[in-house]
Amino acid sequence: MSCFELAPHRLPPSPEVLARLFERYSRDTRDERVTFAEFLQREGCACPVDRGHRSGMEDGQLLRIGSGPQLVSTPAHPVRGSLVVKVLLVDFPDLEGTTPPSHYEQLLFSRSAHATGSMRDYFAEVSLGQVDVQGSVDGWLRMPQPYAYYVGGESGLGAMAYPRDARGLAEHAVQAAIEQGVCFDDALDPFGEGTIAALFIVHAGVGAEVQLDARARRANLWSHKWQMVRPVEIRPGLVAHRYLTVPHDCSLGVCAHELGHLAFQWEDFYDPNGSRDGREWDGSGRWDLMASGSYNGESRSPAHPAALHKLQHGWIEVERIDASQRVVLDPYTATTGKAVEIVSTRYREGQRLVLENRARLGFDAALPGEGLLVWRYDRSKTQDGPDEPALLLLQADGRRDLERAESPARWNDGDAGDPFPGASHRTTLRDAGLVSTSFPGGDPS
Repeated sequence: MSCFELAPHRLPPSPEVLARLFERYSRDTRDERVTFAEFLQREGCACPVDRGHRSGMEDGQLLRIGSGPQLVSTPAHPVRGSLVVKVLLVDFPDLEGTTPPSHYEQLLFSRSAHATGSMRDYFAEVSLGQVDVQGSVDGWLRMPQPYAYYVGGESGLGAMAYPRDARGLAEHAVQAAIEQGVCFDDALDPFGEGTIAALFIVHAGVGAEVQLDARARRANLWSHKWQMVRPVEIRPGLVAHRYLTVPHDCSLGVCAHELGHLAFQWEDFYDPNGSRDGREWDGSGRWDLMASGSYNGESRSPAHPAALHKLQHGWIEVERIDASQRVVLDPYTATTGKAVEIVSTRYREGQRLVLENRARLGFDAALPGEGLLVWRYDRSKTQDGPDEPALLLLQADGRRDLERAESPARWNDGDAGDPFPGASHRTTLRDAGLVSTSFPGGDPS
C-alpha cells in the first residue's frame, strides 16, 4: 500500500544558525538584489512545505489536498490521559550509535528525575497533569544502507528521492524492529485509527537544523515529522505510518516540538511556507513551543505551547468575555491555569482575542520576558504570512519585531517588550494604532 505524498513538517533552524546566516546575508549580498528568503533557499534552509500540498494539523486521513491555502484548524483528537510513544534507535553500517538506551528513557519518559526535566515532565506541566507521556526505547537497530543513502544530499527530505530519504529510513527501521521481535503494544493506537500515534526514530548522527555550513546541512538528516510512502504493517489492524525523526543528541525542545506535530496535531506557528510568498516572519516566536520557543534555554527549557494550543485540547480553563468587566488572570502554575477569550460584537465569526499570563516559571523559565500576552486569533486565516495571520501576538512595544516590520537589524523572535506591561510599560490596548485589537479589513473593535 502506498500513500499520497505530503510535505514534511521540519524543525526550524536554530536561532543561532539563523542569526549567523543573517550576518552572512548582510555581509555577502550587499551588491545583489537578493531577499533573505532567497538567501535561505540558496543555503538549503527554506522550509519545503508546498502551499498547494499542506498536511495541516491532521494528515492521518491521507486525503489529496487541493490547491490554495490550508486554514489553521482544531486538532481532530483532543489528547488527555496516557500517551504511549515507541522509540526506535537506528544506526548505520558506517555510523554506529553509542548512546545507551537508558539516556533516552531518562530524557523522554522519566518522572522528576532528569536534571532539566523530561518530555514526560514537560507535557505534564503544560497540560496541568492531564497528559502522561509514557513509552519504551528499543535499539540500536542496524539499517541495511549507509547514512548517506537516506540523506541523499538533501537532508533526507528530497521530494523525489524515495526510498533514498528519511521515509525509506523510517520504513526500514520498523521492518528491522519487527524482525528483531520488538513489542508494539495496542496502547500505541489511542485513537483507534489502526496506526501508531507516536513513533520516534532516533538516528545516529547530528541534525541538519543546527549546522551553519550549507554542505553540512545537506549531508545530515533534518529533524522532522512526516509519513511513510508505504506504511509498514505491524500486525493485522495496526500499521506504522506517521513518524518523527531526531538525531542521537536530540534535546527536549526538539522532541517536544515534533511530538506536538505527531500526537497533538499542532502545525508550525513560525513561517510555515518557508517565505515562498516573499515575506519572512517569526510567527509566535519564542513564546510558543510550535515556533522558536522549542529552542529556549538551549532547548532544555522549551516554552509552553501558546494558550490557543492548550485550549484546543481542553487543558486549561477559559473565561469568555463579551462585555466590560474586571478580570484577574494569574500566571500558570503546576496545577492551575486559565486563559481569557474576548469576543467583540464587531468581530466576525471565528475572531477573538486570547489572553494568557506568562511568568518565568517551570519550563517557561527561559522566556524572553514575562507578563500578559495578547493574541489575536482568526480561525479563517492561514499562518503563512504576517499581514493577516491566523494567530498574531500583539506586541506591547508596537515594534512588531515578530512580523519583521522594521529594519532587519531590529528583527527578533521575541523580547521583553512583547508582553504587557513589559519593557515598554504599556498597560492599555486600543482598536487602532500600532497595537490594535481590530482585525485587518474589519470594523474597529
